[in-house]
Formats: sequence, C-alpha cells, structure tokens
Amino acid sequence: SNAGTGVILSTTGITGLFFPVLAGALSDRIRTPLGRRRPLIVAGWLLAWSMVLLLTQIHSLAAAIPVIFLAYAGFFFAIGPYFALLPDIIPAAQRSFASGVMFLIGGTGILSYLLFAARWWEVSPTRPFVWVLIAVPAAVAVMCLSVKESVPPQGKTRLRLFRELSGRKNLLRFLSGMTLQWISLWMVSAFFVITCMALFSLSVEQAVKAFFVLNASFVGFALPGGLLGAKLGLKQTTIGGVAALIVCFCVIPFLQTYESLLFLVIIAGAAYGTVLAVSYPFFLSMIPKDQTAGFVGLYQACQNGTLLLGPAIAGGLIDSFGYTTLFFGAAAVMLAGMILYITVSRSEEQEP
Repeated sequence: SNAGTGVILSTTGITGLFFPVLAGALSDRIRTPLGRRRPLIVAGWLLAWSMVLLLTQIHSLAAAIPVIFLAYAGFFFAIGPYFALLPDIIPAAQRSFASGVMFLIGGTGILSYLLFAARWWEVSPTRPFVWVLIAVPAAVAVMCLSVKESVPPQGKTRLRLFRELSGRKNLLRFLSGMTLQWISLWMVSAFFVITCMALFSLSVEQAVKAFFVLNASFVGFALPGGLLGAKLGLKQTTIGGVAALIVCFCVIPFLQTYESLLFLVIIAGAAYGTVLAVSYPFFLSMIPKDQTAGFVGLYQACQNGTLLLGPAIAGGLIDSFGYTTLFFGAAAVMLAGMILYITVSRSEEQEP
C-alpha cells in the first residue's frame, strides 16, 4: 500500500540520517588489529544480513517494520566506514577515478538485482532474499580480505565533528548544496514512473523501462564521469553535471515521444553518474584527515536523510499543481543547490 511504502521510505530516511554519522565518528576513534573500518563494516552488514534472513519468515507489515528498521540501521552503520576506506587507501589525485569505479561496481550490483533477483518474486517470494543472503557475505568477504587498511595516526582522535564543521564555511556550503541536490533527486526518483505514465500516457512497463534506462546510464557513465572530473576539475565537473540535470528536468515535460524521453533520460543518467562520481572526491578535498569517516557519515546523512523530504515535497507539488510541476520543482531545488556549489571557493584541506 502507499501508506506502507511511505513508512518504509521514512525508515530509510531516519536510519540514513543518524547511523552513518554514529558509525563514522566511532570508526575514527577506535583502533583494532583488523583496522578502524572493517570491524564496523562487518558488524553493520551482519546485522543487516540477519534481519533480511528474518524477513523471509515474516508475513505481516506490522511485524516487518521493526525488522526493516534494524536492517537499514545495519546497512547505514556499515556504509560510513565503507566509504571512508576510499580516502584511507587512495591518494587524492586518484580519487575521482576510484570513485567512478566504486559507483560503477555498486550500480552494476543494483542493476543485477533488478534484472535477475527481483524478477524471481513471481516464482517464489523468498528467492530475492536468497540472492541478497548469498551476495552480501561474498562481497563483504572479498572486500575485507583484499583491502589493507592504512595505519592510522597514533593517539586518540577527539570527537569534535560538529565543532570542526561549524568553522568550515566551504564545507557547510557544499553540504547544503548537496542536501538540496538530493532532495531534488529523491523528488524525481520517487514519482518518476507514475509521472511519466501521466504525462506521456505510457504503460507501466514503458515507464519502468525509462526509469531502468536512467539508472543504467548512471552506472555506465560513473567511470567516464570520474575520469572527466580528474581532467577538468572536481568543482567544475560537479557543477556541469548538476546543470545538465537541471536542463533535462526542464525539458522532459515538453517532450512529445517515448523515444525522445528515453534519449533524454540517457543524458540525465550520464549527468547523474558524473555528479555522484565526482562530488564525493570534491567533498573529500575539504575534510580533515583525522576524522574522515565522521565527515563521510555527514555526507551520507545529507544524501539519505533527504528521503524524509524529497518524496513528501514532490507528493505535495503533484497533489496541488499536477504532474508537470514535479520536474520543474525538482529543477528549482537543484538550481538552488548548484548556486551553493558555485560559492564553494576552494578546498579547505590540502591532502597529499
């Protein structure tokens, strides 16, 4: 039901707002024989995996909600330290390329689930869960065994995350711009299928195909986008990708054919992939070295916490003014975010 979907989205937003920050701050502080990141990554994924296993035995929404909450809590507990591995082991000059590779591989995993595992639902409702229960341990094991964490600086790291943030104006502008960017993206993502069905008289299958093409384009252009960022500059490439998304959102309502919609969502997906691949190393250039995971947790919170706002704003726009306003509203929010990106004058941390 719509109410159930709304509750699940809220669960994602709430856990995504708090748990990456909590895990990131803790990860910066601990020292273990296995490193700072891997113990928390394993702990988070173990909780998420256990809850997915439990979901296979639950058949009511009321019982599933707390289990889903814990599953997302585990996922977001792992994601902050996981993303912090990139700046830990990759030199600054190579991070745009590495970020592109990371989003390419992660996006390919999402597409593989949509293409294969999710379609098994009609055969057996438990099969998609089995896919996850097999894939997660395999992926985490490969990561933990193949990645060697760098040796952290000696001494304890003080937990001064928000005090540090308050004194970094460029970083605050970036995070504010990224928050607006993700509100816009969640607005479109949440209602893309039904809006395209309404605007272009599409079938469900056609609208879902267009959304899949958008995401496939994002995956395909993540690595080229990362390479472009390394060549043209992180700030310029991020702003260029956001500007392309704004143009695409403004043009979509005026399209006349399904083929033109598919063409434009390919462009939008390419811009989306570029922004994701490049904005992350752009962000990393502004944070202190000794609190990487804590600040990465803030980055994740701005991305995932906006699930509480984006769909709600989009739903209000559609109910009040019609489907056409979804893309124009998202473009306006994205434009505000781009203006904030433009005001980021320089990196506040110079890294080797």
